[in-house]
Amino acid sequence: MQRLCPRCHNVLLTADDGTLVYCGHCGAPQVRLSEEMLEQAAQQATAAAAANLDPDVPAGSRPPVDRVNEPSAVVWPGAIQCAGLAGAVAAVLTLLSFPLPPVFLLGLLWSFAAPVVVLGIYVARFPRTRIYTGFGARLGLLSGLAIALASLTINSVALLLQRFALHGSATMDGQIEQFFVQMRTSLAARSSAADAQSILRWLSIPEFRAGLVLASFGMMLVLYLAYSSLAGAFAGALRSRSRTQA
Repeated sequence: MQRLCPRCHNVLLTADDGTLVYCGHCGAPQVRLSEEMLEQAAQQATAAAAANLDPDVPAGSRPPVDRVNEPSAVVWPGAIQCAGLAGAVAAVLTLLSFPLPPVFLLGLLWSFAAPVVVLGIYVARFPRTRIYTGFGARLGLLSGLAIALASLTINSVALLLQRFALHGSATMDGQIEQFFVQMRTSLAARSSAADAQSILRWLSIPEFRAGLVLASFGMMLVLYLAYSSLAGAFAGALRSRSRTQA
């Protein structure tokens, strides 16, 4: 079978198996596909036709794509802004709890409801995003981190001012001392004399007591972040299921 040059349309005098040759008339390079490459091209054309993306079909005759209801990827800058909003609300409630102690209950309620509320705010701002369980867990974790960072920062600054600037930390120190006194009494009642003396000796060291308080706060922080992730994952699973049914 004779081959024609696509440039000058003259008959090619030589034909190599899959190697590059040149037209003897115009010098244009010629490429001959192997049988394997021809078979791959045929398979790709068949797959494209099955997906309504046949390159031989004119663009005007292809079915229109629904871009309005097509799900999009996660908009992480918007997700971070929503998580930051949760931290900002927690910061305001923490500040208000100093002059108005009952506001502390509102802050506690917000810290537990924030992962679900923040996901709802994100869905309202970016309705085209495909919501799934993993995204809900990540957004819940971001919300928990923002709330914990805002609350811990404000409370730490307030404690420093209370202790070193206002010199009014006697009440807090008394509460901590009362807590350790109750711990000593409970340990002395439940443990033997030798074990109780060893534990009470550790509790009398100020550095150990400070480390125990910090470890307790760290454990509470880990538990809260785990709750935030689980709450966000639960809310994401509910929203993904509702969208699937719709």
